Amino acid sequence: MLKEVSTHPTRIRALDQLHRGDQIEARLSVGPSYDDVVIRRGSVQETAPGIGVVWIMDQLTGLRKAINTDECTVWRVA
Repeated sequence: MLKEVSTHPTRIRALDQLHRGDQIEARLSVGPSYDDVVIRRGSVQETAPGIGVVWIMDQLTGLRKAINTDECTVWRVA
């Protein structure tokens, strides 16, 4: 699991709100009684709103990763 960020995150409901270089988190819901778990964090490289995918440069691994918004929520953190 990744460390918490001290800024106030904003949920992104439409990928056209994102721009290259935005810092985001991908969060996975683990149940109604628990907080969402951060599974990826990094800077936006590219978006494909039509198919619900955003590509980031992962902060932890330094690799390009795809995030599917059907599987998790996206949050802007910076």
